[in-house]
Amino acid sequence: MNECWRPQRRSAATARGIAWLAALGAPLVGVLYLLGWAWDVEMPRPGVAGIPMTPVTGIAMVFGGAALGLRLASPGVLHHQERVARACALVMLFIGAANLLRDVTGWDLGMEALMLRLLDEQPASLPRPSPLSATCMLLLGTALALPEDDGRHGHLRDTLVVLSLVSSTLGLNGLLMGPLLMVGTLPFLAERSMGLPTALTLMLLALGTLCARPASGLMSRITRDSLGGFLARRLVPVTLLGPSLLGMVLMILHDVRAINLEAKLPIFATLVSTGGAALVLLSARALDAIEARRQQATAALEASEARYRGLLETTPAPLLAVDAQGQLRFVNAEAERVFGYPREELLGREVEVLVPEGLFGGRSLDSKLNERALHGLRKDGSQVSLEVRLSPVASLGGPTLLAVLRDVTERERYLASVQRAREEAEMQRGQVQALLDHTPVGIVFARAEGGPLVANPVAERLLDRPLKGVELEASVDVNPCVLTADGKPVHREDLPIVRVLKTGQQVGPEEFIILHADGRRLPVLMTAAPVFGPGGRLRGVVATAQDVSTRHELDRLREEYVSLISHDLRNPLHTINLRVGLLRRALHERNLEREESMTLSIQRSVDWMSAMIEELLEGSRLESQREALRREPRDLGRFLEEVLERDVAPDLRERFHLEVQGTLPPVWMDAARLERVAANLLSNAAKYSLPGQPITVRAQLEPGQVVVSVTDVGPGLPPEDAAHVFDKYYRTRKSGASDAKGLGLGLYISRLIIEAHGGRIWVESEPGKGSTFRFSLPVAPPGASPRPPQVPEGQDPAAGSGPAVSV
Repeated sequence: MNECWRPQRRSAATARGIAWLAALGAPLVGVLYLLGWAWDVEMPRPGVAGIPMTPVTGIAMVFGGAALGLRLASPGVLHHQERVARACALVMLFIGAANLLRDVTGWDLGMEALMLRLLDEQPASLPRPSPLSATCMLLLGTALALPEDDGRHGHLRDTLVVLSLVSSTLGLNGLLMGPLLMVGTLPFLAERSMGLPTALTLMLLALGTLCARPASGLMSRITRDSLGGFLARRLVPVTLLGPSLLGMVLMILHDVRAINLEAKLPIFATLVSTGGAALVLLSARALDAIEARRQQATAALEASEARYRGLLETTPAPLLAVDAQGQLRFVNAEAERVFGYPREELLGREVEVLVPEGLFGGRSLDSKLNERALHGLRKDGSQVSLEVRLSPVASLGGPTLLAVLRDVTERERYLASVQRAREEAEMQRGQVQALLDHTPVGIVFARAEGGPLVANPVAERLLDRPLKGVELEASVDVNPCVLTADGKPVHREDLPIVRVLKTGQQVGPEEFIILHADGRRLPVLMTAAPVFGPGGRLRGVVATAQDVSTRHELDRLREEYVSLISHDLRNPLHTINLRVGLLRRALHERNLEREESMTLSIQRSVDWMSAMIEELLEGSRLESQREALRREPRDLGRFLEEVLERDVAPDLRERFHLEVQGTLPPVWMDAARLERVAANLLSNAAKYSLPGQPITVRAQLEPGQVVVSVTDVGPGLPPEDAAHVFDKYYRTRKSGASDAKGLGLGLYISRLIIEAHGGRIWVESEPGKGSTFRFSLPVAPPGASPRPPQVPEGQDPAAGSGPAVSV
């Protein structure tokens, strides 16, 4: 049923209430009259007007109300409910047919005589019922006996009920309106008219039978939520009951002598016409109110349609409305932009103009349509990738399909780029995996939140254990096989990978010894670095391990080679030096000054070569740490004075100025090696400073250490030289002829000596402003835990030493 023709809930509920009132009221009236006849009660026995209700009519009322009640009750209340209701209706039909047959043919079935004998009444006292009552009972019984099938029997039932209602209304109006026309009553009305209780009960039962089906048949026109239903609910009750109620009022006024006989008809006519006019005016007022509401609803509908159309026009997705024939009925602005067609060219054309493969995919509009991908065709002939969602929409012109399109060209390009990026990532991942599997360095990755380790085969070979799929905790707990470089066991918290997980800072490179199961000791160089994710959160640690056994072997061979070469060179040089000394003495005795000067040059070269050999041996011993320092407490100020006396030439001594700031505590030092460092710095300062310029040697106490500095006024060092002067074999770019005899080991050996003491050495220099070489020595005795050396401002703490010039 259409939405605008749905039964109004309140009207339908009222109709159901009238039906139940009739189903209960008709049996009640019949039972009361039966009791009145049985107990000889005077009040219910005679009618208010006309003949009283006979016992047979009372029984018909009981069975008719029962049939109606069973029709109204929910199914399943009574066993064989439909059959019982039909049987009750047939009883009422039989009584009405028997009474009508007696009136027409005079053939009496004796039902009244039987009832009188049962009620102990005289047959002469029983009035004859009106033929209208028999007709109403026949019609109502037939209507209630029809099966509940609206399609075939609905109209017939309504017709029978309406005829019954007309008959009962005729009897009631004949009873009430007769006195309006003449004095007294007609013989037909006096003797065979319906009694007032019978007429009212039959009218109520007829109304209840109509109201039993409020959503179908004749009652649906009254209960539906429409203009006709609105008028019917207001006009039908007034036109049906108005004259009868008016006649009843006039009879009561006449009986109490409020009006005379001649006034009844004019009053009736006046009231009927006035009431009709009032009813028309009220209906007109109601129609005006309905029209106003209709106009408001129309305006609201137009506004809603405007908003809906605006929403469709402004939606960022192309929208198409297609009818059942596949023709375009609506196109929004976005569809015009995507396809390049003006709207006027598209409306009324087939949808294949835009979507050559069609929207339906070979299916009809009423089939289940889901979202799917397709290709559209622009006006310029280019294709556009689309996704479409189809929604059938019911309309007055037939089924319509609303197609919501989505331009997915950019998304497909993005997906293609993602696919290419995924393939590239897979290729790079394969490259990285191949690099990890074949790199000569062991690599281990541990997640910060825990989980199995990721390791390459080299790491498993170096650590002599399987690592793939092993938890970090299980891996680091088996730790007796990890030793420090000096052979001490490494605790779990001292492992680089664990330290990085705790601190989040890089650790290493540090050298460890891995003790294999076969007893072999493998030296490795370990480094661990944090891996940070988005937001700076620690995601894991990457640790590397490099086998340095080859380097150790090369260092050993190099040391042996240097020692061997140095030892083999010392003997010839010693012999040469001895012979040159003897030759020089002999030449001096013979006064051969020219030849003597030549031997002096030979002797200087031999001394220079001996010094270089000694530097090589000293560097080798310090690098290998084969020779321990001979440290003892010394007064640093007195030590520096002695160095200036012994190692500075007398002609240069006046340029050096020693400054000792405050009282210095004793410093534990290897005096011989530390004198080598001081002499090297003093000679460099004298060599590279301007002639005649002063050189300042200063010693001062700082927290936990003593700092010695040598400051000259010379050309200074450029940054590229200052960063590497403490490196092995490094020579400055602007070395002069006086530098040619050096190997670049002087400052390198100085750095090794200072670091062996636990200190640092560095340089502060600017081109054109001279240089200041500084070194620090801890105050604490050997074996104590001295405070870490102070790093001067601007220096890199990771650097083992600062720069210096080559020697």
